[in-house]
Amino acid sequence: MNSYENSDNIFGKDNDKNDIDIREPSKGKNALDALHEDIIKENEKNLNLKISDIYGVDYDEANEIHINYHSLRLRKMIEKSETLSSMSAFIDSHLDLKNLSTQVAFGEITENTCIDILINVMKNQKETRIKDRYINFYS
Repeated sequence: MNSYENSDNIFGKDNDKNDIDIREPSKGKNALDALHEDIIKENEKNLNLKISDIYGVDYDEANEIHINYHSLRLRKMIEKSETLSSMSAFIDSHLDLKNLSTQVAFGEITENTCIDILINVMKNQKETRIKDRYINFYS
């Protein structure tokens, strides 16, 4: 089960499989999208070796490419979320998206779980601000 459907056009580009030339090895976002198609979270951590082969880089650099891929996907999901899009500056300055992206790349959580975590953090942050207002007013 994929955490975010690759058929969804999150980057404003067509992801039509018929447009890909099979004779030429795919690179870039299309290669990463192809690797992530129909993947379950338990197999996510095994993709770094495939990424290393595709790009001809060592394992550490493949790991960084994989983390950055999920980081970009999370940022696009945040932009599309009504709840989170208005709070993107707060998320960037106070929350560690790189850590969440790393957890996704290692198959510990899914991208949708990250979005749920961010929404819950934002709700808790708003509730705390409201409570603090009353505490400051009456103290």
